[in-house]
Amino acid sequence: MYTSLHKVDIVAKDPSGQRSLFVQTDHRSAEEVASELETSVIFALARILLPRRMPDGKTAVVRYVCAGAVHPTLKEVIASTDAQLEASGESVALDGVRRRPAADFADEAFASLGKRVLALHRLEANEAGLATYEAIAAASPPPPRDEDEGGHWTAITELAAVTGEVLRAKYGGRWVDDPKDYADIPFMFKPARESGLVNPVGKAVKFFLHGAAESPRQLLQLIEDAGKPDGPILFSLKPSHWGMRGEAVCEPLFAGGERAGADIPILVYGRDQPNTFALFMKDGKREQEMSGLRTEALAALSRIEASAERIDLEGLTFWGVDAGYFGAEKILDVAFMKSMHERLKTPMLAAAIPAKSQLLLTNGVEGPETMLRFMALARGLYEKNEGGRQLSPTVFAVAEGVIVGVATTASEAPPKKKGFFGRLLH
Repeated sequence: MYTSLHKVDIVAKDPSGQRSLFVQTDHRSAEEVASELETSVIFALARILLPRRMPDGKTAVVRYVCAGAVHPTLKEVIASTDAQLEASGESVALDGVRRRPAADFADEAFASLGKRVLALHRLEANEAGLATYEAIAAASPPPPRDEDEGGHWTAITELAAVTGEVLRAKYGGRWVDDPKDYADIPFMFKPARESGLVNPVGKAVKFFLHGAAESPRQLLQLIEDAGKPDGPILFSLKPSHWGMRGEAVCEPLFAGGERAGADIPILVYGRDQPNTFALFMKDGKREQEMSGLRTEALAALSRIEASAERIDLEGLTFWGVDAGYFGAEKILDVAFMKSMHERLKTPMLAAAIPAKSQLLLTNGVEGPETMLRFMALARGLYEKNEGGRQLSPTVFAVAEGVIVGVATTASEAPPKKKGFFGRLLH
């Protein structure tokens, strides 16, 4: 299928035998391409450029093979991306074809698509229009990739294009090349103001996975925050498998836990802005200042108010901590955790942070059955991954307000009563 964006149709060797040959096929007619020209351009760009992210892709030859005649715009895209073209079984020379930067094609295609979708639904290119289109898109989510990849990526691309036009209308700017290979379609949006790049494609993917918690309108907030005074230094917890852990200033929540085989989330440092959390990226200096960052972040964390509510659920008593966005991070607030030792009247707390903003606590010296139930609770909430906010299934042992280890048992069998999970997770 021509819309398979992340797979190469045929992998071979070029005639020299020295380089890989990636063949991408397109069985549509030029007329069919014209009927969906914007997505055809965006998909062609992705299918030519994405394979070059592969280990041997930088030196590979990409050949775009059309079953029949080639649409003129598609021919320009292929020439501009230094790919080869074959049509109707014959190689096509591209020497005289106009060439432009790939990002220019992407910007024009995304702009045209976004305007067309907004006009179709009679929406303005503003935040209200984007909110309405999000509701329309959520009501008709894309089909699964393995059932209809074309329909899947078309829905994502349309939402990204609408988001881009709202960003353009408010801040100016344009689509540019993705310099760090973050986006599923290799382009990001650069506002005219100095606020860095934003990723409407990635946001659209997350929106269809997790709903309103990943609203594309958050990109507007991100840009707004970039122009405001610096907020306090804090840290934000991310799951151990977070894709940017190699680039952001971060460290494990609990040193040594990973060696024990536990799933340990990571602390990512940044500034707490009014609407967003601005990550610190490694620059050769910041990562050397981890101790000072941690001291400042802990001080800021201690100023965030928190409360705890007792919850009794089928034989398990635990406390849920409410501290807003930084609820899970309060596990590192020593003074607060000491207050919970006193409240629960125990020298040892068992603490779980299964999802962002969630901190659950129970008496850490209860019997093994109680601990099994608490561990099952943590894993169940983690696996539910509501809103794409999962952190870790691990239960931590806390003494004198400080994490001292992770809870392990010989068996982590779930509770026998099925109603336990039914009441909790649904």
